Amino acid sequence: MIPKNEWKWFGYPGHLCVADSCRFRLCTQVGDYLISTVGDYYYQDKRETIGAGKDSFFETYVFHAGPICSEKDCGCGQPALGGDGEIDGTRTAAAGDAQRTHMEYCEKYALVLEGLAPQEKGNGGNI
Repeated sequence: MIPKNEWKWFGYPGHLCVADSCRFRLCTQVGDYLISTVGDYYYQDKRETIGAGKDSFFETYVFHAGPICSEKDCGCGQPALGGDGEIDGTRTAAAGDAQRTHMEYCEKYALVLEGLAPQEKGNGGNI
């Protein structure tokens, strides 16, 4: 398993075009994977879901990591999303669930990279 001290944490959200309006953001690179969690989305000062479900206030998705940011004045080192879209993910209702789910996906894909877990889609947070 890729050890946690080799995971890379980023200050910018990894996905979602309205992520700048989300109060909750986590983005972690685990080997060739980028795990992104966003949520607590506010539109015109009103909290809104980010999915079709009535309690889908947070979402965690896994992507292949793409090229590293090349903006000359940025230096964040965060990879872009790989071109094949999301490969795994789920939505949750609460911040604690979102944070826990983010860590579970990080741990799962650290194992996937070592061939110790199958790359299967999550099912509603029960990774």
